[in-house]
Amino acid sequence: MKKTILFCSLITVPLTLMFLGAWAHQEHRSIPYRDPSLSIEQRVKDLLGRLTLQEKISLLGGTGFATRPIPRLGIPELRMSDGPLGVRWDRSTAFPAGTAMAASWDTSLICKVGRAIGQELRGKGRHVILGPCVNIARIPMGGRDFESYGEDPYLASRMAVGYIEGVQSEGAAATVKHFAANNQEYERGFVDVQVDHRTLNEIYLPTFKAAIQEAKALCVMSAYNKVNGHFCSENDYLLKSKLKDDWKFDGLVMSDWGAVHSTIPTANGALDLEMPTGEFLNDSTLSGAVKSGVVKEETINDKVRRILRVMFELGLFDKPQLEPDTALINTPDHRQIAYQAAIEGITLLRNRRNILPLNLNTTKSIAVIGPNAAIARTTGGGSAMVQPIYSISPLEALQKKLGGKVKINYVDGVRLGEDFKALDAALMFLPDKGVNGLAAEYFDNAKLSGGPRVSKQDSTINFDWTGSAPVPGVPADHFSVRWTTRLKAPATGDYFLEVASDDGARLYFDGKMVVDNWSNHPVTVNSVKVHLIKEKFYKIKLEYYQDTGGAIARLGLRPAEDDSFKKAIEAAKRSDVAVVFAGTSFEYETEGKDREDLVLPVNQDALIEAVAKANKNTVVVLITGSPVIMNDWINKVDGVVQAWFGGDEAGNAIGDVLLGRYNPSGKLPMTFPVRWEDCSAYNSYKKQDSVSVYSDGIFVGYRWFDKHDIKPLFPFGYGLSYTTFSYSDMAAKPVGDSYEVAFKVKNTGKVEGVEVPQLYIHDPDKAIVSPVKELKRFDRISLQPGETKEVRFVLTKSDFAHYDADKEAWVTHPGPYDISVGSSSRDTKLQCTITVE
Repeated sequence: MKKTILFCSLITVPLTLMFLGAWAHQEHRSIPYRDPSLSIEQRVKDLLGRLTLQEKISLLGGTGFATRPIPRLGIPELRMSDGPLGVRWDRSTAFPAGTAMAASWDTSLICKVGRAIGQELRGKGRHVILGPCVNIARIPMGGRDFESYGEDPYLASRMAVGYIEGVQSEGAAATVKHFAANNQEYERGFVDVQVDHRTLNEIYLPTFKAAIQEAKALCVMSAYNKVNGHFCSENDYLLKSKLKDDWKFDGLVMSDWGAVHSTIPTANGALDLEMPTGEFLNDSTLSGAVKSGVVKEETINDKVRRILRVMFELGLFDKPQLEPDTALINTPDHRQIAYQAAIEGITLLRNRRNILPLNLNTTKSIAVIGPNAAIARTTGGGSAMVQPIYSISPLEALQKKLGGKVKINYVDGVRLGEDFKALDAALMFLPDKGVNGLAAEYFDNAKLSGGPRVSKQDSTINFDWTGSAPVPGVPADHFSVRWTTRLKAPATGDYFLEVASDDGARLYFDGKMVVDNWSNHPVTVNSVKVHLIKEKFYKIKLEYYQDTGGAIARLGLRPAEDDSFKKAIEAAKRSDVAVVFAGTSFEYETEGKDREDLVLPVNQDALIEAVAKANKNTVVVLITGSPVIMNDWINKVDGVVQAWFGGDEAGNAIGDVLLGRYNPSGKLPMTFPVRWEDCSAYNSYKKQDSVSVYSDGIFVGYRWFDKHDIKPLFPFGYGLSYTTFSYSDMAAKPVGDSYEVAFKVKNTGKVEGVEVPQLYIHDPDKAIVSPVKELKRFDRISLQPGETKEVRFVLTKSDFAHYDADKEAWVTHPGPYDISVGSSSRDTKLQCTITVE
């Protein structure tokens, strides 16, 4: 009997569980917002009706990098991660800078990059990538130019659409930023950009429009700055009239971190989510306003509706994707995509005497020189900076590819500011003991106030805690640290004590403050010259705080005298070829500040000149995010390669181009000027405190150079190849309501190559102010030696339109338009005319 009962019980239990499961599933589906068979709008409507006013308001402010969950209704976090050049959540694949990707002019490749980033985002258990950045490069020194896609709205639009489609094909959300006219870091938090509506709509908004209407971006981030007197986060023209009314955007509009400045204007405006927290949009500031009618509850409902809509679009109520999946991070496929993006963006600017590719039959030794040779400069600084899982420097790549067949003579020559080794642990001793180390006090606030949360011993100061807590019990943001130690001088002489920090740092040497940089800033290096006597001990105290974002603290020591420059020249003299890897780094091109000028930092111009004098076979490889001036040496070297910030595979990509394993095909996404004074923003940038008047109007980048007949150093769209191309047989004809332009391109050289034919239009009607050329189409075609391909572009009437500010509408005037095609904005090979009816 007992056996029978037991047997029955074993059957009854699973049957009961099956019944309960089926009942629960049916009950689950009976709640409309949990029923995946219903439309997203039906589910959003049902869930919105179940929220209390307090719960709705709680969704309007973030919790750092997420929205606030509501467990009562099973509403999860919407988790975000910085981008756009990879997932900045711990270590991930570092993809090339936006300018490098734009230099490829390869939209299908950018879609692959987006898809890989979408996969890695899911692999981190995140849902929203804070990218792409699509702001136009108006100022060549702009701190965040490297993140974006250059100076032309059409090229930037094509890149952005490809990126977003790739990200969102993986069930992740892209965030197009920063809306709008965020074209400088100087005074970015409050500068008033004064720009006319035609310029705004023709230059600074088209990429956002394409991102919304073509790529269906799910999220938009508003900018820090003002536009025509109103902060972007409460700017009705941008967020309501353009974004939500004209473009019919139904997704989520979030603020940049800390870019909200008011409660009622913001709440009544079109911003939906305040990040990183609800400082202005919270229950205490809004509940009363809603109950009194100052803010309508339907206005709150619309914001919440958009947040929920994105969650449903991503399937967070059905497949939350909350747990990390490391199998999706830095896969072989992702590394290959990163390599392809890096190599396709490399742009050959000069190749006299066909010095490139390097001839290994005659080259037995190479001098590898420069501050960017032995260090992988993957990207610029700030929120776009990804910590790679793997990276390879140009020097390391060349060593591996040459395998000892060619002697490499490496000397850096000069070092960039942040390139110092952490202070040797063997030289530091605890304050009251004869053992090595530093006494470290970690505080759970940014003010070193109260007692330390954690006291421990550190061996050195060489930390990058970005995105993670420094020690258990201390938060990842808003913390501070105090280190004390005794430095034992290694030898008598003059030295530089160097501190790199993001954010604040104060350094004390023998009780005296010698570095005071106690403010929020991107990674910055400060140094002080000190005289040390061998074996003597010196008291060191370093205080550091981090607010939000980057969290970097380093302390170094180096001799004041350095003979590296001299050794570099000696290496050049005894080598067959000299390759100088020059450029900038994340310290110089970074969020939070613009470069002061376009000059290569730390005496690199003099280094290049000296190397070129010592070796007639000199090639310069520039690793930067945007243009630099080359006047001192451009005519003294035979080869110049613009390699950009190329991500974690940059070294391999550069090596393959130099050695002829890949024929470079990159084209500049921005004009390289001879001097800053030639640029469109020169007469307005930093001319008025807190105001930036866009007096250049629609004439930005190559449009300005064309209008004023200024010769650039290298024009927009320019890039050489190891082969040559010819253009012929241009013809244009109407096809229905459109116009077809056809022509042929032939590879006239001896090696396979890729050409990027570009089509520009011009309205010759003098009654309408228009650029000499405007990019409207491009293609990317691969040709074998001697091969010819026909290229066909189709133009629509909208391609000939300009924005009429009086009518607040796009207008196409009938009449003739000049059409030109060629290999750059200044090298147009063929011309014809199209008459628009």
